[in-house]
Amino acid sequence: MLSGFLHLTRHTLLTTSIVYIEWLEYSLYLYLGTVISQYFFPTALGDNALLFTYGIFAISYLGRPCGGFIFGYFADKHGRRLPLIISSFLIGISTISIGLIPSYQQLGVIAPLLLLLCRLVQSIAVAGEFNNASIYLIEHAKKHKILAGSWVGTAATAGMFTGCLIAFVLSQSASMGNWRLAFIITGIISLIIMIFRSYLTESPQFVKQKLKIQSLSLYQQTLKHKRGLLKIGLIAAFMCLYIYTCNVYFMSYMITKLNYSMSTASYYMMLVQACTTLLIPLIAMTSEHLGLHRVLKSMIPLICLMSLLLFKAASLQDHHLILLGLILYVIGDAGISATIFKYMFDALPLDFRCTGNSSIYSLAIAIVGGTAPMIAAFFINQNLLMAPAYYICLMGLLAYLSI
Repeated sequence: MLSGFLHLTRHTLLTTSIVYIEWLEYSLYLYLGTVISQYFFPTALGDNALLFTYGIFAISYLGRPCGGFIFGYFADKHGRRLPLIISSFLIGISTISIGLIPSYQQLGVIAPLLLLLCRLVQSIAVAGEFNNASIYLIEHAKKHKILAGSWVGTAATAGMFTGCLIAFVLSQSASMGNWRLAFIITGIISLIIMIFRSYLTESPQFVKQKLKIQSLSLYQQTLKHKRGLLKIGLIAAFMCLYIYTCNVYFMSYMITKLNYSMSTASYYMMLVQACTTLLIPLIAMTSEHLGLHRVLKSMIPLICLMSLLLFKAASLQDHHLILLGLILYVIGDAGISATIFKYMFDALPLDFRCTGNSSIYSLAIAIVGGTAPMIAAFFINQNLLMAPAYYICLMGLLAYLSI
């Protein structure tokens, strides 16, 4: 029993470690957006430099549908293990490269173009990581499958917590140029994890059933499972929209519009991510008894309420209401992160699970998630202070109806 527990724990840690790394790097890029923009764009752009920094983030997400399809299709045909190894290698190399790119003052326009290229490589690799990791864990689990899938969400929020912690530490540093060292170290860790991942075993469910896999074309699979694909796309779009708007972008909003210091804003978000990380497994275990759909459906209205409260409080500059909004964010995000992976897992059969999940999730996050910080920044710059919240509520309604 002990050896089985240690085996499962090792698989869980190695599988979720790159999810942790990817969200650490993503959150670091966005939390430090106001700093990074000074290195890759001319100072004459002013506040628009941040908008361009988010624009690179949005454009890079165009690589995710491509990566989601390639890695997902390979995982469905040849196994879940090898794509996890390849993706960790690509994430490591591209993250190190970001830390080594010279500034705009040194290279001119080539600097932001190199940044975009590195982020495109990252997006392709990440698309083969996030969904495939949760599928790999759930297929390994003999029981408590909601909890097994939730470890991916836990790793993601833990990565965001670490990214925010690093941003907080850098805000106390005399040299903000240390952000480069953070990216280089993160990339090196990813390459080390790649080496350990080579010892992972294949998904037992895939090994057991691969001979029974139907030889349907992708077009036939898509038509056959269009309802499941729609459900995955809507819940994924909603999730990435509220995370990138009410968490990642909102920190920049607090700094640039609400006059919070970078250290105060990053401290708040660090607490948010720490609490969310701790709460996800607890809600996952509760969901095993209360039911997946009941918990997931109850969290969507909570997130919508949170977004309205958060942006209304920001427009009023009511710091106590902002704090209340962030508390609601913790509860709602933990609830969705605990249940969404098993929900998406159940939407598709084994022979189309990775292809469908990775492709549709990546498409949704490319269209909605990658553009979320840029759209939110645009709305706020136009003084449409509640527009980001209305956008979240609309997507939340669609996701709720699909469940």
